[in-house]
Amino acid sequence: MLYNIVKKASPLPILALLALLVLNAQGVDAKNTFVGNPSEVTMTLGDQTTLEFTYTGELLLDDLIIEFESSSNIKLSPSTIVLSSNVTTAKLQVTATTVSSLSFVDVKNCSWGSGNHTSDECPFNKLEAFARIKVVHSNVISILVFLSGWIYFFAWSISFYPQIFLNWQRKSVIGLNFDFLVLNIIGFACYTVYNVMLYFDSNVQEIYIQTHARSLIPVLLNDVVFAVHALVACIVTGLQCFMYERGTQRISYICRGWSSLLVAFSVVSLAVTLANVLNWLQFINYLSYVKMAVTLSKYFPQAILNFKRKSTVGWSIGNVLLDFPVVLDICQMVLQASNTEDWSAFYGNPVKFGLGMISMVFDVVFIIQHYGLYRHSSTEHGREWLSIAGNERI
Repeated sequence: MLYNIVKKASPLPILALLALLVLNAQGVDAKNTFVGNPSEVTMTLGDQTTLEFTYTGELLLDDLIIEFESSSNIKLSPSTIVLSSNVTTAKLQVTATTVSSLSFVDVKNCSWGSGNHTSDECPFNKLEAFARIKVVHSNVISILVFLSGWIYFFAWSISFYPQIFLNWQRKSVIGLNFDFLVLNIIGFACYTVYNVMLYFDSNVQEIYIQTHARSLIPVLLNDVVFAVHALVACIVTGLQCFMYERGTQRISYICRGWSSLLVAFSVVSLAVTLANVLNWLQFINYLSYVKMAVTLSKYFPQAILNFKRKSTVGWSIGNVLLDFPVVLDICQMVLQASNTEDWSAFYGNPVKFGLGMISMVFDVVFIIQHYGLYRHSSTEHGREWLSIAGNERI
């Protein structure tokens, strides 16, 4: 029956039907992509660069006309490109006209050359067809931002070793506050899980991209290495507390309660995630909140212990001196903001700025204690306080 209808029908409608089927096949297809190369560019004001966009699908019957979205920060030339069965790649010249922390080269709409295609739908996902453009005042400032980041990365990475070496040298952990150590282990354990899952787990990455469209994954390999390394260093320091002389020092009741609360929060978060109440991205975000809570609280016990002992003996100032480059973190934020005229990092992410400031304030407190208030203190003075305190737990 169908064969007879097709046989008797005029060839023109049949060809039109076939064309429609082919063009429909050229609709939005997950396999078809329109990709910019490079996908991310940093430019200085007034500079020009060339982007190359490539379409991976097939254009069998019609030309595809792609119009790009205009922007006040960048100028595109040409603003419209034409792709065909023979030409699937087009070049786009980008001129930086205004400083901006982030702009996008976006596809505005698509049309078909013959006009026979009734749909103006692009045969690819427009949300995934873009390039990121960052326009800065100066490449020199960008280099300073890069260098400051690596300096404090290496400084923080080795900041754990002075205390480990001092404990080994003295064969004693007297003077090192155990509350600080316990909180540090909890904090870096959460921080490690956060970084490892966001860097290696494709499911978490997919949820992140869906939640934060067009955002880059905020965790790099050096973040993972730092977190794992910091956790291992803290655990090694903790093991030293069982190996070396510790006097009457103990974990305080306050720290036990606070630590139990943080661990319980993490365990409950894991349980509700396994029960599919939370997704895994939400879970690791909750772990990041635990890390923030630890950073807000971990410095107080050591500062109080130094004050009560009137001594910093047994506690390594090297840890603070190497941690003090946190000021470079603040400087990096300032440099980056001034270079792009975007200060949203300070009011849009106040937690990072606030934690950095808290760390810097306590570094100053520790430096004053070590080099000012208690610079003439001795080992005997610290031991004398411990013997008087007995089993007192701060």
